[in-house]
This record gives sequence, structure tokens and C-alpha cells, in this order.
Amino acid sequence: MPSARGMIRRQVRFCFGIALAAGLLLSLPVVWAQYPLQYPAKSEVSKDGTAILIEDYATPPLSSALMGHDYPPPIDYHGQLARVVSMRSEPAGAPLASTRFFVADMNGNLYILDKATRKFTPYITFVEIFPRYSTDRLTTGVGVIAFDPNYAKNGKFYTVHTEDPSKPGSVQPTNAHMPSLKLDGYATTPVVKPPVGDVQNESVLVEWTDTNIKNSTFEGTAREILRVGFNTVIHPMDDVVFDPLAKPGSANYGNLYVSTGDGGSGETPGPIQIIPQSLNALQAKILRITPNLALRPKDRLSENGRYRIPSTGPDPNPFISVAGARPEIFAYGFRNPHRMDWDPVTNTLLVNDIGLHSWEEVDIVTRGGNYGYSQREGNEVLIVPGGGKTGTQSNPQVPFPQLDQLTVEGLEKPVAPIYPVAVYSHEEGDAIGSGFVYRGKLMPQMVGKYIFTDITTGRLFYTDLDEMIASRSTRGKQAPVHEIQVMYKSPYDPSGEGPVQRRMYDIVAEAYAHRDGIASADSPQGVLPGAPATTGGWRGKTFLPGKTDPYGVPYGGGRADVRLSMGGDGELYIMSKSDGMIRKMAAVVTPPPASKQMASH
Repeated sequence: MPSARGMIRRQVRFCFGIALAAGLLLSLPVVWAQYPLQYPAKSEVSKDGTAILIEDYATPPLSSALMGHDYPPPIDYHGQLARVVSMRSEPAGAPLASTRFFVADMNGNLYILDKATRKFTPYITFVEIFPRYSTDRLTTGVGVIAFDPNYAKNGKFYTVHTEDPSKPGSVQPTNAHMPSLKLDGYATTPVVKPPVGDVQNESVLVEWTDTNIKNSTFEGTAREILRVGFNTVIHPMDDVVFDPLAKPGSANYGNLYVSTGDGGSGETPGPIQIIPQSLNALQAKILRITPNLALRPKDRLSENGRYRIPSTGPDPNPFISVAGARPEIFAYGFRNPHRMDWDPVTNTLLVNDIGLHSWEEVDIVTRGGNYGYSQREGNEVLIVPGGGKTGTQSNPQVPFPQLDQLTVEGLEKPVAPIYPVAVYSHEEGDAIGSGFVYRGKLMPQMVGKYIFTDITTGRLFYTDLDEMIASRSTRGKQAPVHEIQVMYKSPYDPSGEGPVQRRMYDIVAEAYAHRDGIASADSPQGVLPGAPATTGGWRGKTFLPGKTDPYGVPYGGGRADVRLSMGGDGELYIMSKSDGMIRKMAAVVTPPPASKQMASH
């Protein structure tokens, strides 16, 4: 493993009703990038010198479930570094909202993190409750949590975890190791399978009701809301969010938005490829459902009887009257809509959609919108039978269709796809992570900027929200993307010097080595776990020693596995699924150039 001294150091797609809020400042001078309508030969991300100070915030405990159920996963998680993927605050009205976070470790634990002591308390241990809980590969495990808008009074929240249907034993949960969880009346729901292909992985949406949210012990009940099957272990159910602006009595109050991946279907030639464009499939969509059955009793009841579907009033789901279509669908045509962010200032729902081999996307979600996959990626046509290349990467090149429309079964007329509001190519990275419009106080120069990550390389980027809104999803017109440089003081540096500029990849690799992390067997040249081909782009090709970032500095192999979370106060935190650490964006060291600090909402 490289030592601290060996680490490289350098000084150097439908917004809910989302009519974008009335009063948007679209009269502001806006600059967007005129992106070439072909795959680039070099980096296009701006390096404008913007730098942010990153500080260590908290160290989650090693994953060590009791493993008392009959069918433990094949990996022994005792002593394994936490795979932290999300961290969320309770709604402001909750009694302890200002003092703690809820942290998801994909190995099977949902923790409560005390902000004052930085100590973690196990809250729900999924691996001990669900016998078929799966977390042995890629995106499996417990991923995200969303709090009911009335959580302060009803104690309800929602989680997503994965299960392996091939495991033996009961699909019913057990409370043998958690007697405070009452399972009387708990019943599983029928899995909603993809219309084509087998099911290898199931994502389960669960509603939890904690009867006492004033302590750190779960005491209450659980109710399964929805179970969706996927063709592979990749791209499962991704994220869940509520509209932060919806008030009791409004049409969108209590509606849960659920993003689902395609399970790898869209990159598989044959009938399975069309699932992202199929309105009879829940996969590769953004869904909108109402878990509270009593909230709007005239709305349609779901097939499994566990939720309602917005179908009456001023804002029904867009395909509620389309024969053969799943009424839960709000938007479609995604590959892996990994994370969503709802900006309350502009009433904008953003989603980051992880691409195949070429482009990473930020989309503004619009009611009923088609985001193109698996027929489009970025600004280009996608040729899946041709190895997943875009039209301009194919040999010979495949021209972009003169009539930019897609035929969707069940719809009377062809549909024009909606294009991203920000993109970057695999010359820059490999998989877009989570992102948030910054609204905090520690970095005033970044207010109104959408800050996001590349998962595998660990690179941080930003773009301007106003510029994304102004691009209006026009093909070839996206908001410019700028890189954020990282300043960091390593706890492993004995020199005592102050923060220096470093890559997040190297920060993660250093901590991983010092925490006795073991590199993946698939990555003998590297220092981090994960498929070696995923660092630095060119997914699907063999890792080559000496692969470099856009600055010419080699990566070490493996994945930084970096994502962001936003606290209730609007501040941003960086988590790594590789080194198991949580870090905080503490200050702007070098602000964006003045021309890029345009007034934002």
C-alpha cells in the first residue's frame, strides 16, 4: 500500500409540475456552453481555479452485524470498512433535527450520528432483519432514506434496500435481534418484474414508523410499500424524495418520488434494451406515489394495495389514462437516475443519470418527460447493438436522425426526447454521483451553484443553476461544467504543514491504506476496491497502468466511490464507499472567477 508520502500531492432529465417557479430570474445574463454534437477528443471541463477546503468530519464504525439469522450473506462483514452512501437530516420540526444525522452503510446498518460527539449509534441493522438482504456486490445494500413531511408528528420515514431472490429461506423479516421492531401484520408485496428477462435483484421500499423519535433506538413498526425486480445487480431503485415546498392540502403534499435504474437492461441488445422506453415497466423511471392511503382517498389504489397514485385533482400522474402504462410513472427514459435533489428556492427537481460508455448527465425532471435512454446518451444517438457507442464514436459514424423523435408504445404520437442541462464526457470521469444546489452559509461564493461528484475518480464539479434552467434541455446547449480543486490537510502528514491541493482520489486512497483497506483482487495495480476499469473513464476496457487524469497524473486503480449529502442547514458533506469516511466542505479557498459569481436565487 502506498504510504502518505507516496500519495500524489499537487500544489497546484419531468420537474414536478415543475413549471419552474414563477418569478425565475431568466432575464439575468446567462452563458451556456455550445457543446459539440459529437464525442470530444479532449477534456471540456473548465479548470477555473475554484478551490474548496475539505475537512474530516466523522469516521463510521467498522461494519459488524451480529449475523444471527439463518442465511448470512457470503461475505463476513465483521471488520469491514463501512460503505457509506447517504447521510440525511430529519425535517426541521423534529425534536432532535439539529443535533443528528441518519447515515446509511450499505453493509447493512442505518446509524444515527451525533453532531456534537461525532459518535455513531446503530439504529436499524438491515442484515439482521431481512434474511435475503443483499450487499455483496456493486449497488446492493441499504441506500437511501427519506423522511415523511409530517415526520415530526408521525415518526414515518422510508428506506430502500436490496434483496437476493435466489437466497434460501423466508422473505419475511425477523425481529429476533431487534425486539423493539413490531412485525405484527407485516406482509411482503408481489415483486413487480420487468416485462422482459429474469429477476436477479429486488429493491424494497419500506415505510418505518418510530413511535419515539426523541431517542436513538427504533421503537415501532415497518410496512413494505413496493418491491421491484431487476435483471441484474446493477442499477436498482436509487433514490426517494418528497417535495420540500408542498404544504398540507396541496396536490403534491405527501407524494414520494422514487427513481429506479434500468437493471442493466438498456445496454443489453435484444428486446430487453427497450425497457427504459417502456411505459409498462417501473424500471428506468421516476415514479410518483402516495404512501399515505388516507391522504387522498379518491386517488387510485395501487395493485398491491400499499400506496395510492395521484390520479385526481389538478395534477394527476401523466400516464394515468394511457392503456397499458404503469400509472406510477412520472418521467422515463433513464439509465441509472442515481440521486435526486429538489431545490426549494427555484422549485426545481434535478436528477443525475449515470451514463453508459460516453456521457454523464444532469437533468431537470419534467412531468411526463422522456429522457431518451436507451436511444440517446448526452446529446448523441446511442447504438447499443454496436457496443454501446454513440453515433459519432461508431465506425462508420451513425448520423443523428433528422427527425429527433422517439416512438413509445402506448402513445399516439412520437415524443421528442428531453436533453440534459449539464453533461460531461468520459474524458473527465466515469459515473456522475450525487449533487446539490448549495444553500448553506460556509461557502457564500457557491450559493446557487450545483455541486456534484464523479463517483469513481472522486472529482468534484460545479455548474450554475440559473444557467441549467436557462438551457431548457436544448440539445447541444448545456450549462458549462467547472472543476473544483480540493484543499486538504492530511491527518497522516507528520510535517504539520497546512492544507495542500490534492485529488479526492488520493485522499481516499491514503485513508483506505491507513485503515488497512485491501485492494480488490480485480485491481492488482491499485490501492482501492472496485472494478479497475472504472477509474478515469473508458468503462469496459482493461485497466492500464499509467492511466492519467486530465492533468496527466496517473490514477492508482479502483474506485474512490465518492458521493455528496446535504445537511438540514444546507452544508455539504463528502462520503466515500471505499475508505468509509465522511468529510465536510468547510470553506471556499479560491472563489469562482467574478464573471461566474452571477446572482443566483
